[in-house]
This record gives sequence, structure tokens and C-alpha cells, in this order.
Amino acid sequence: MVKLPVGSADFDYIRRECYYYVDKTRMIRQVIDDSARSILFTRPRRFGKTTFMTMLRSFFDIRSDSHAFFESLDVMNDREFVDKWMNSCPVVYLTLKDVGGNDFSSALDVLSDRLAELFSSYSFIDDGSLGGDEELFRHILMKTASLGEIRLALSVLIRLISRHYGKMVVVLIDEYDVPLERAAQNGFYDEMLDVIRTLFSTALKDNSFVMKSILTGCLRISKESIFTGLNNLAVYSVTGVKFADAFGFTEREVEKLLIDAGLPEFHDVLKKWYDGYRIGSENLYSPWDVIRYVDTLQTDRSCKPENYWANSSGNEIIRRAIDSTCTSVSDEFSTLIESGCIPVHLDEDLTYAAPVSDKDGIWSLMLETGYLTLGGKYEPNGETLVRIPNDEIRHLFISSVNSWFYENIRKDNLSPFFAALWDGDEVTLSSSISDYLFRTISYYDYSESFYHAFLTGILSASSYIVKSNIQSGTGRPDIVLLDPSNRRAAVFELKRASESSLMEKCAEDAVRQIEEMKYGKDMSGYRKVTGYGISFFRKDALVRKTQIL
Repeated sequence: MVKLPVGSADFDYIRRECYYYVDKTRMIRQVIDDSARSILFTRPRRFGKTTFMTMLRSFFDIRSDSHAFFESLDVMNDREFVDKWMNSCPVVYLTLKDVGGNDFSSALDVLSDRLAELFSSYSFIDDGSLGGDEELFRHILMKTASLGEIRLALSVLIRLISRHYGKMVVVLIDEYDVPLERAAQNGFYDEMLDVIRTLFSTALKDNSFVMKSILTGCLRISKESIFTGLNNLAVYSVTGVKFADAFGFTEREVEKLLIDAGLPEFHDVLKKWYDGYRIGSENLYSPWDVIRYVDTLQTDRSCKPENYWANSSGNEIIRRAIDSTCTSVSDEFSTLIESGCIPVHLDEDLTYAAPVSDKDGIWSLMLETGYLTLGGKYEPNGETLVRIPNDEIRHLFISSVNSWFYENIRKDNLSPFFAALWDGDEVTLSSSISDYLFRTISYYDYSESFYHAFLTGILSASSYIVKSNIQSGTGRPDIVLLDPSNRRAAVFELKRASESSLMEKCAEDAVRQIEEMKYGKDMSGYRKVTGYGISFFRKDALVRKTQIL
């Protein structure tokens, strides 16, 4: 067994406690050699951004001796680089991943807490030499800073520690866009944007005390809204080639992990469920999912893959796409679920402020946040193919579609549908079920299991009792609907027709099965039991009945 860092993303902790680490240290030199003074990496959630940033912090931080943590890792093969750069720079590391709240005041309190923690780590420089910055420094430490002082906090700290050490500073800001995402969700986006924009611009724009600044986030928020004037900013996103494998696990890295864990036979399962992300020319696995599943496999080799993504984050973005009234979005959604690609004019300059309404904006947002990935070469001036990366996300799409459909069904007036059902009205039932099918987002091949789940979902929107595949007569009907209050019941047998012309025959076959297997005959106490044979072809339904009791 290997000791995997489930729930921990901090590089120092992972190395100190001897957890398994997928080596990305070769990227440190690439960061330094990059001509841009400021770099923004955008990647989906749970893709290793925090581990990457804390690795940089550990390597550069002048207050530490990190040689033991980097022993035997790739970067140590470049001795000249290590001798020059390891533990040679003051580092400002700020994570904004928890900055949020129900209102601006509570979010600002969390930001104030994060800044206080940062300043506290440098409290030793408050030795009487801070001059005019002494008051701000202590206000941040004591969490009594004004809004104006919070806006200037980063730039002041950078200047003070640079002067203290006589060296330029490495600035690391992790999950830079989380405060804006949370603010947009809770209605105070403009207020938070003003704080974050000033915090960043005063710290990073033309700051002679900054040697290098690195930021990570999910979205590339447009320069005009947050990075105004920050001209030397390089953005390496999910469409870029440079630093493509800095985040996520490559095929080689996953194969090595499985061999080290003694689980090489599970490679195909992991590939099907958690691989499929394409960044640049690299095909990548979701690291969070791989670590979670391999950790579970080490104690239970019979365990099935789980949707760790759905369990670790909100998925409102999928609902936003489903809720779109645009017919083309619905059609493309179906194509994606059926493992196809759709063409999109990608827009990477997104914002959390304005709701995304056009289909290209919806798909662009899904690409940036990891629900979609490139299906071919990125075309900046044309259409780029995108697709669902793997089974994990595909199942997430399907469950979201089903949830959306049944929520909407429950909002409908179902009285006419159930009145037709209890009256034995074949024509109205056929029409109603077909109408409901037409409203669904189609996927896969319309198997009988799909229609079974579909009809069960509609019937479950009532106060009646719904049972599936229970013993009745000499077999098990697909669905049984019970109304004990009125002592009536309905039995359903479903068939999928291979073509439209066979729907009548399939419906009659279903009725014949109900009669021959004596479904519902044993429902003692019920005065009226109706049998329904229903045939389906794509989004059409045909209902035929038989009176059982």
C-alpha cells in the first residue's frame, strides 16, 4: 500500500508525513524562466493547483530550509538552479479559497482573517522600523483594518518584507477568483470586485519589489474587470500548450502510481472514469478522483468508481445549461452525453458578474471549469470541438438531467394525466407521456431501463405508492401504482420498439404478457386493477390497456 494524501493539498505536509507525491517540481524552473513577470494559471477545481502553489512557496521561501522536502525530486537534478534559487526569496503566499459569505461584510471578515494570518507570519519585521506603515501593519494583524487599509495590505507587506531582506518578493495567490464567484452568487459582486481589483493592482502593477507573481483560479476573468494595467500578465489556461502537464496526472504518472500501489489491473477503469482531459497536447486525469479511488481500492478491490467530483463541489453550471430555453443547447447537450463533440466559439475572457445566456458562453464556462474538455485542436479564431472528458462527468450530466426533469414535472398540474390513467383513457395517456418525453433531454439509445426510470419518475410525482419489479401473479411487472385510499391500482409493462411501425405490436405484446402472467390478479382488497402495456420508440409512446379486476 502507498500512503495517499486524501484531504491534504499542502506540499510541505505531504512531504513531511511521507505521503505519495506525483512529482511536478520540474515546473519550478519553467516558472522562473518564463518571460512573463506575472502568470495566471486557470484549471478546474480539484486539479492540483494548491499543491503546485505550496510547492513553489516551499522551494522559494527564504525563511525555510526545504532541501529535505525536495530530496530525490526532479528539480534537485539541476544543482546550479537549486543552489541559486532554493530558499532565496521572500514569499507572500495568500489563499483566497475560503473567502466568501452571505453578504459583503461577512466575506470581508474572512478576507481580513486571511490577511491577518499572512501578516502574522511576518510579525517579526515589526521591530520599530516600519515607519509610516506601522499603523496599517498592526491594524491588519489585529483585524481592525479599514476597507482602505485592506485594499492596500498586499502592496504594503510586499514593500516591507522586500526592504527587510533586501530582495525582491515572489507573490503567490491561490484561487484568486473564489471571492468573486461567491460574491456573484450572493449579490455583492461589484463591492467585492472593487476590493480585489485594488488589492491586486496595487500589489502587482509595476511593483519594483516583486520578482515574480503567480496566480491560480478556475476562470480567466477579463483584464478589463480585474487586471487593468497589468500588462505583463501571461495566462496559461486549459486551451494552452505551455505548462500543459503542470496540473493533473499524465498517463505515465497514473501508471506509476498504480504499479506502486500494486493495482496495475485497474488502469482501464481509472482511464474510463477519470481520464480524458486534454490540455495542449497532453491527455490528463483528474488527480483528486484518482487519489480517492486508488486509496479506496487499496482496502477494497471490489469497490466501484464513484463520482467524487459531484460529491466535492456544486454543479450549478450544468443546471444553468439545462435551464436554457435555447433549443440548440438542448440538442448539443444530448450530443455530449452520447459521447459526441460539439463545435463552440470559445470565449475565455469570462466574468462571474453577468449571467451566461448564449450557448457559446455556456459551453466556454463548462470548458474552463472542467465539465468539458477539448475534443480537438484549439481554434482561437474559429470553432473548437469540445466534449465530455470521461464517465464520471457523463454520469454527472445524466443525473443532473434527470433531477431537472423530475423537478419540473412536479411543478406541473398532473391531475389530467392521473385522471386519464384511472379512467383508462389510452389516447390521452399516449399523448401525455409522449409530450413528457419530448420535454426530456435525450441520451444514449433509449433503452428500456431509460423508459422505466422515466415513467417511474412521473408516477412518483404523485401521492400514490409506486413499486418496481415486485412479485405479482407468476412474474414481475415493470411498475405497479397503488391507490389504497380508493382501492384501485395500475400495472405497467413496458416495451421498446425498434422502429415506429412496430409500436402497436409491442404495446399489444406487453398487454398479452400482463394477461398471461396474471399480473395484478393477486391484489386482494383492490376493487379495480387496470393493466397498461406501453411501447416506446424514441420520444413517442403508445398505450394499450386491459382490465384485470
